[in-house]
Amino acid sequence: MRRILLGIWIVAVVVFFIDWGIVGLSLLTGNYEVQAGIYVGLVCMILIFMGVFYKLFVNRCPYCGKFLFFDETYCSSCKKEIQR
Repeated sequence: MRRILLGIWIVAVVVFFIDWGIVGLSLLTGNYEVQAGIYVGLVCMILIFMGVFYKLFVNRCPYCGKFLFFDETYCSSCKKEIQR
């Protein structure tokens, strides 16, 4: 499940930068019909933030329940090793 979510997050980041590059180039050339590109960028931005919040708030220590912010190997609260 984590690999699927990571893949979705990576695709959202790549599509976001490509889309906003296209929107920027369209605006530079005088084409102001970029509404679809803006919507695609907003959806990607929402997916990116959802991935970040998922990573922050779902990672918990299985022993004490403390939030783990990154892929820690030891819990800073109970000092037990986290098995992944």
